[in-house]
Amino acid sequence: MRQRRLTWMIGGIGLIVCGVMGMLQYSLFGIAQTTGFVLDVVFAAAVLLFAVGLSREASVVARRPLGVIALAVVALWPLMTRAVQPFLPTMDAATFEAGMAAYREAENVLTAVFFANLLVSLAASLLASVQIARAGVVPRPWNWAPLWALIASAAAGVIPQILFSAAGSAGTQVYAEIAVLLGTVGFLSRTLGLGILALVLATRVRTGSVDIYRSS
Repeated sequence: MRQRRLTWMIGGIGLIVCGVMGMLQYSLFGIAQTTGFVLDVVFAAAVLLFAVGLSREASVVARRPLGVIALAVVALWPLMTRAVQPFLPTMDAATFEAGMAAYREAENVLTAVFFANLLVSLAASLLASVQIARAGVVPRPWNWAPLWALIASAAAGVIPQILFSAAGSAGTQVYAEIAVLLGTVGFLSRTLGLGILALVLATRVRTGSVDIYRSS
């Protein structure tokens, strides 16, 4: 069980680092882009460690192929989207000056990429969360924590859209502040929150035993 404890501690620390970096990256003037890349790398490393583990027993999905693949997509997808971003069209003045046809084509491409990104991210995260819950490695009820974090993150993205639609042009500034707050909560739930939980569960792993202290 020492390998399980070590896996969860390292992975948990990685997620906590992601949460802290995510909160600080826009306050670090001039290096937000570099910080974002480092954040994606640390996140990928932490999630991949949880997926594979230092041993089969340390993997949160018991190294089941479907769970490992789903977590690998969750881990690497942000880096993949960052890699293709420079090749995407931009909605700037140059595109507009090229004519409405070019502008609409760029808009259509960006819209398609947005929905593809959303679909892949949600599908992989949902599948990974279910596989973690079913693997039986993480003690109950905390095996459902990734799904709770996913729901919180999804709600943080949907609720502001509903508020903006209902508000129209009135109170836009207030709803914008609420959207930022909800976005922060959604981000921290799947990084800082899960990271802290992983550290707590790591401390409750019995060294030299096959059991984990169950939550009361």
